[in-house]
Amino acid sequence: MPSQTDKDMLVALIRQLDRHPELLERVFDCLPDVLYYVKDARARYLSVNQTLIDRSGLARDDVIGKTADQLFPVTGASTVAQDLSVIENKSPIVDRLRLYSTGIGHKYWCLSSKFPIIDENESGIGMIGVSRDLPRPDERHHGYRRLFDFLAYLEQHLSQNILITEAADHASISVDTLERLTREVFHLTPKQLLMKMRIDHACKLLETTDHSITDIAASCGYADHSAFTRQFKLATHLTPRQYRDARGRGLHPA
Repeated sequence: MPSQTDKDMLVALIRQLDRHPELLERVFDCLPDVLYYVKDARARYLSVNQTLIDRSGLARDDVIGKTADQLFPVTGASTVAQDLSVIENKSPIVDRLRLYSTGIGHKYWCLSSKFPIIDENESGIGMIGVSRDLPRPDERHHGYRRLFDFLAYLEQHLSQNILITEAADHASISVDTLERLTREVFHLTPKQLLMKMRIDHACKLLETTDHSITDIAASCGYADHSAFTRQFKLATHLTPRQYRDARGRGLHPA
């Protein structure tokens, strides 16, 4: 249990951070696979790290004071709307799986977390967030080979209604062990991993074929067009049709 002296020291250090906010930027500049940002009550960037600036393709002065929608305009759902919901409802988002593209078209899957900043009157006055790039799976991990049958089952049945329990049984892995292994190897839950595989497959079909959205939904294991659109929009902030129309243009990251 921290002593009062420890708590007082922490408060003093935080006050110094308040006077020197650039220290946080410098810390997060050391994490090239993390986008860090602080936004005001209107969801405008106040502080960002170099990774976010690099992926925007702009200079720092062109980022500060802008919203994500201004920096990365698309025709899909507004990132600002999500940010304002976090701030106004004081409802954090933790490790939400997102697919985004940089201004030059590089795709990244990330786990995005956003937390409201609340003042002494219990009002949301801004937010702080990070988006962590999803690392490549650790093929050297001892559990990677144990997941081969599970992954193969997902790939072979991607167009079907897959139950994680059935996939685990097929791979002769308990659900608890499966959960642990997918987190250790892929940094995702089994359901998140399945969703990522389906959205990746959908993106490929949207980019390379003229198949109808309904046919693509079926190919990715969604029973109906609306369920597919909801899941795709949650992951990309775009409907499938908007994604197809916007391919080759940047999708906003945070």
